[in-house]
Amino acid sequence: MKKRIIISFIGLVIMAILPFISVQKIFSETETPENSIEEKSTDTRQFTVLDTSSNKTVRIDDREFCIGAVAYEMPVSFEEEALKAQCIACYTHFSRLRENSSEEYDFSADLSKGEFYTKDIPDENRLKISRAVDAVFGQVLKDRKDKLIDVAYHAISSGQTESAKDIFGFESEFLQPVSSAGDVNVSGYLSQKEISADRLKEIMLGENIKLNGEPEKWFGECRRTKSGTVRSIKICDTSISGEKMRELLGLRSANFDIEYRKDKFILTVYGYGHGVGMSQYGANVMAQQGADYKEILHHYYGNCNIKAV
Repeated sequence: MKKRIIISFIGLVIMAILPFISVQKIFSETETPENSIEEKSTDTRQFTVLDTSSNKTVRIDDREFCIGAVAYEMPVSFEEEALKAQCIACYTHFSRLRENSSEEYDFSADLSKGEFYTKDIPDENRLKISRAVDAVFGQVLKDRKDKLIDVAYHAISSGQTESAKDIFGFESEFLQPVSSAGDVNVSGYLSQKEISADRLKEIMLGENIKLNGEPEKWFGECRRTKSGTVRSIKICDTSISGEKMRELLGLRSANFDIEYRKDKFILTVYGYGHGVGMSQYGANVMAQQGADYKEILHHYYGNCNIKAV
């Protein structure tokens, strides 16, 4: 009899605590998937950028970086196919930096000035850029060995792009001169800068270059690339590179002509930027004429492969 009472009491206790055990199990099971989702959400690929303005590293989601990089590089008014081409070019370039980096960060940028990437994009602009980015996000340019290729881009060519060998000093199968005839008709293709003889003498003196004699005789032999960029130009007894002249005089490119008139030098400048790789305005002209992003990329980067990663 006593045994039955004890067994009955134990049964009542088990029945009393069973609901609490079940409830605890339910809560335990509902918490686990939530934690799992949070872990997965942090698995998105990111660029790690050293912000030189704060000396701190910043992590930016790949897609968000592409949106900000396209907004930094191209006017939002450009054709969507040109924006797509720019997205793939940017993603290839910065993915290659990430792949080859030996630092704790992928590359450095002054984010306070929006260098390479800007996050301050008006909503209407962001909508258009995001649409273009989402259409091609994850696509990159690769060679026959499935390696990311060298990528460069600039604003406006002089009508023909430059080779990496001539401008940067390294050979690249994918950065060769190609026609970009549409550039010669875009706003900003041609620019002029005037500088007095006295001011030029002052600038050159800062580089330990003394200018003597008549100003009209200061400039001598000029050597150019096949596409027109000044390799070097002689000024009095010194030879100076076209890129150095561009830097010293604040020119839009190193493809220029010099003329002396009435105590001043007039520099006529063609294009904007270093001239290597894809011309951004040229890409937009191609898009206006019906080319899609693949045609644009193959035109400027040759026989590369467009692949999703």
